[in-house]
Amino acid sequence: MKELWESGKIRIFLSVLLVLVMLSIFTRNVENNVISSSVNSLTYGLSKVSAAAKEKTGDGMSYDELKEEYDAVLDANRELRARLVDYYDVKEENARLWKFYELKKEHKDYQLVPATVLRRDSNDEFYSFTIDKGTASDISTGDPVMGENGLIGYISEADANTARVTTVLSPQSGIGAVDKATKDTGIVTGSAKFADRNRTMFAKLKSEHKVKEGDIITTTGISGIYPKNLVVGEVRDIGYDTYDTSYYAVVEPYDDIRRIRDVAVITSFDGQGEILTRTQGDEE
Repeated sequence: MKELWESGKIRIFLSVLLVLVMLSIFTRNVENNVISSSVNSLTYGLSKVSAAAKEKTGDGMSYDELKEEYDAVLDANRELRARLVDYYDVKEENARLWKFYELKKEHKDYQLVPATVLRRDSNDEFYSFTIDKGTASDISTGDPVMGENGLIGYISEADANTARVTTVLSPQSGIGAVDKATKDTGIVTGSAKFADRNRTMFAKLKSEHKVKEGDIITTTGISGIYPKNLVVGEVRDIGYDTYDTSYYAVVEPYDDIRRIRDVAVITSFDGQGEILTRTQGDEE
């Protein structure tokens, strides 16, 4: 027995068995049928290797032969891990798509590109961020960006693989909007006064407006830049701007823009650009 241990054969054999046990435990939690079948075929092949090792070790199987079969086990293990990585990537993408299923169901004309926040601009007090999709995914500057519960902002810059999102918390946003209850119209634009609380403004209200707390603010869609009826948020307060002598409502989006992770870019919708195209034609 001592000679067998010192020969190294038994140690390699035990290593093979250890890999097999680890694979068996690891694959119990795999949910996808395709991956499960792959695991079954791999473990079947590995069991044959193990059986062969048991049969041949006692018959004087060489160290090189056993090591070759052991290396085959390791290669199979690496292949399995690679397949699992691909599986979880697909699973994560499907989860993101599912978040926006209702939006797509209600608006079949929307072309949606799901994306994930890559990084945030720590110097931007209005919580802009960069996503992991760009022009290669048909994303263009100006495209609306949605959270799970409403409008988040728009694409302000884009390259092949990433894009920058300017949020509705920013003063750079100027979105035509309407109070769904009272039909009062105004402009959604951000302010440093409210951004840290995840709030924006429904500004330029008329003095006789009827906007009240709890009202829902949506896009008008009249510019052709944003679809009609995208939810912006809910009115939390009413204020008065002494600088331009107009009323405004403080609006809280239904998603926390400061911490949002998954978004969807609307790359196409019915009526997109129609107002702009008509205006340009009139000028010509």
